[in-house]
Formats: sequence, structure tokens, C-alpha cells
Amino acid sequence: MADNHIILDFSGRKFRTSKSVLSVSPYFESLLTRWEDCADLQADGSYYVDADADTFEHILNFMRRPSRFPLYWNKKDGFDYALYCRVEAEADYFILEGLRDWIRQAKYLQAVLTCLHKYSAKDYKDYHRFDGDVIVEKYVVRKAAVVLCPLGIHGDYRDCRRDKMCSKSIEANGLQMSVPEDELLVAVTSFYFNNAILVNNTP
Repeated sequence: MADNHIILDFSGRKFRTSKSVLSVSPYFESLLTRWEDCADLQADGSYYVDADADTFEHILNFMRRPSRFPLYWNKKDGFDYALYCRVEAEADYFILEGLRDWIRQAKYLQAVLTCLHKYSAKDYKDYHRFDGDVIVEKYVVRKAAVVLCPLGIHGDYRDCRRDKMCSKSIEANGLQMSVPEDELLVAVTSFYFNNAILVNNTP
């Protein structure tokens, strides 16, 4: 193992990396010492590791750039909680305590701030005026019919009941209802990213 490069075998899937990258993990640092005599070297020149290959890919990416924690998030699905759970378990196994604790404490939730704003179409002008990354969605909402003030004075039916003139008009003519109408609403979801929380300050 004089060469700095090494090939790891995860159930048939191979990863080529360097000993310096693997040394970020105390687990692999110990294995590298054991592998020096090449006793565990397979016929194809790789070393077998019993772990999930798909999850280890993320572990290896972290060890290559340990100064930054991973963000598993997208606008459509949000955070990939299942992946975070798998990476946390493997980080614990490979003794990457900083990564394990960061995920265990759910620090990644602080990496993305989501703000939802709702506007009526007449008040909504141009979503390009919003800072940050946004999603704009439009909805048609049926506004329920409401009781109208017979004298056109009050906006709340309860105020009409307390007014003698309105009460008499209602008793004489019955309730007047507004016509149900559709209203176009615009929902703007804004995303703000806190890159500072992704910085690994673990000594």
C-alpha cells in the first residue's frame, strides 16, 4: 500500500479514493494500518467494506470536503429525512462524530428558511420583486355568501342586529345575501439559505 490511492469494494460497487481522504475517519485510519500488510487485499486489488454503497457515497463525499456539512433538500420534496437518517447511522459507524452529531441535532433544518405569503390577484404585482428563490402558485377560491347590511352602513351583520333601523329593515324585508364569487389568490413561497450552518467548525 505504498501508493496513496486505494479501491474499496462495497458489495461489488467500487470506490477509488486516497488514504488521506479515508484518514478523516478514525475507523478507516485504523483499517489502513491493518491493511498495510495487504493480507485483506482482494484479487482485483480492492478492499472489502461491509456497508451500504449508496449511503457510503455521501460519507465519502463528506470526507473529501469535511469543511462543509451536506444539504439534502430540494424545492419539490423539502428535506430528505430518510437519507439524513442513513447518513447519520453510517457516520456513527465510521466514527465521524461531527457529522453524526450535526445530523442528530437536526442542524440542517436551519439551513433553509421557508416563508409563505398570500395575496389577492389585484394586490399582487410582480413576483420578481421578491428576494431569494421563490415558487409562485395561483388558486381560485370561492368566497362564501355573506349577509349584507340592508342600509349599506355596516360591514358586519352583528352590527346590523344592534342597530334599530337595520333590524327593522331585516324584519320587514328579510336577509339580503351577497352573491358568491370566485377570487384569484396568489401564493408566493420564498426560500432563504443559511450557508453558515453548513460550515463544519468541529475541531
